[in-house]
Amino acid sequence: MKKRWFLLITVLFSSLLFVYGCGDDGVVEPTAEKLIEQGWAKFKAGNSSGASADFNAALGLDAEANEAYLGLGWAELRQNHAGLAENAFVTYLSKTSNSEDDAKAGLALAYHAQKKFEDAINLAEDVLSADPSWSFSPHDAEINYLDLALVLAESYYGIANFSQSLLVVQQYFDPNFVVDPNTPEGKKQLADKLEGLYTG
Repeated sequence: MKKRWFLLITVLFSSLLFVYGCGDDGVVEPTAEKLIEQGWAKFKAGNSSGASADFNAALGLDAEANEAYLGLGWAELRQNHAGLAENAFVTYLSKTSNSEDDAKAGLALAYHAQKKFEDAINLAEDVLSADPSWSFSPHDAEINYLDLALVLAESYYGIANFSQSLLVVQQYFDPNFVVDPNTPEGKKQLADKLEGLYTG
């Protein structure tokens, strides 16, 4: 009899552990790690708003889940929320001692979108110097060093350094593109070239 009671108590205790280890509906709540994994999957599938929600939920569970800040930055950037993206990338970089080219690249894009051209130039050059063939793989390999090169060219144009803007265009996109950046006509041709690279 004692043995049976012991078994019954053990079963009941195990059941209680299961129930209280789950949400109100008995479903196991996702961990921060799982939410981050889901966020990247949604990001890769093009569901940027869903990705943002998952990354934010992960941070709600664990404020030290640093990768969630990286994912959040990219997800917000894709939604044209440059300010929110900047905040996420800056937070991520402040919490890691590693050389994080993915975060720096994203932050360069966020700065550029806000016309913070000097900051965009510094970060884009930093990433391209560290990894000339950088890409945001495996999350989106179509985002790569050419995007940073275009950020450089447009940002140099934005601060009126037309000669340097032209050099970047020639180095990364079209070595045969020759204009005089010191003339109004040359500046317009360069601006048209940059617009074509952006929309093309």
